[in-house]
Amino acid sequence: MIEVSFVYSNIFKRVEVGKRIMVAKVKNMILWGLVIAYFPVLFAFVSNGKSKVVCSDIHVVVNDSIEAGFITSTQMRNVLLNKYPNVLGGKLEAIDCEEIEHFIKKHEAVSECEAYYTVGGHLNVRLEQRKPLCRVFSGLSSYYIDEEGEKMPLFDSYAAHVLVISGHVNKLDSLFEVIEFARFIKSNEFWNAQIEQVYVEQNGEFSLAPRVGDQIIYLGSLENYPVKMRNLYALYRKGLHPREWNNYKEINLQFEGQIICTKK
Repeated sequence: MIEVSFVYSNIFKRVEVGKRIMVAKVKNMILWGLVIAYFPVLFAFVSNGKSKVVCSDIHVVVNDSIEAGFITSTQMRNVLLNKYPNVLGGKLEAIDCEEIEHFIKKHEAVSECEAYYTVGGHLNVRLEQRKPLCRVFSGLSSYYIDEEGEKMPLFDSYAAHVLVISGHVNKLDSLFEVIEFARFIKSNEFWNAQIEQVYVEQNGEFSLAPRVGDQIIYLGSLENYPVKMRNLYALYRKGLHPREWNNYKEINLQFEGQIICTKK
């Protein structure tokens, strides 16, 4: 009798659990049905409300304005209003954010743009500027190369403090190696602070102008430049006392395994 009672007890428990699971499933189905039915109503309500909302203000944010100052929020807001004078005060639903993004990205100082509006009637525009890697002086022209390796014009409102490439730049078949070297300089905290200018000699070789010390550093070709710069770093750290840096007019790195220093 005990065994039979035990079996019936288990069957009863399983039936109860099954009922609970079924009730829970039914509740979930009802809940999801209400949610699915609610969304079209909500969407219709929001769409109807949006059609009545006008653009009351435009907020433009330049995310990386500390690193570069080619453009300002006020300037880009004016650019936007000159192109789309009817945006401010116009209906929110008439604003084409994708078109605005496409237009703003055409600006030569802008790399990324995101435009969106709020239910409250504000148009928000977030921008990122192109980041200059170096500045090139070639003949009578001058321009920046950005971190993507693309040419970038100068701007009257701001001059970036970056590595300068000058000299016989037109003698080079390509700027590819120079750009790679500029990236190497910028990525190294010591060299980014110490190397001010890369000069292209008439024979297509390179020399460097430091910020500390007035000597010329002959690099020769850019072949094996990481090794050459490593040797120069060792000279700065272990070979020369800072007070001796101005005692030399030339430091020659172009010969493999050698550093030749010429005193004034």
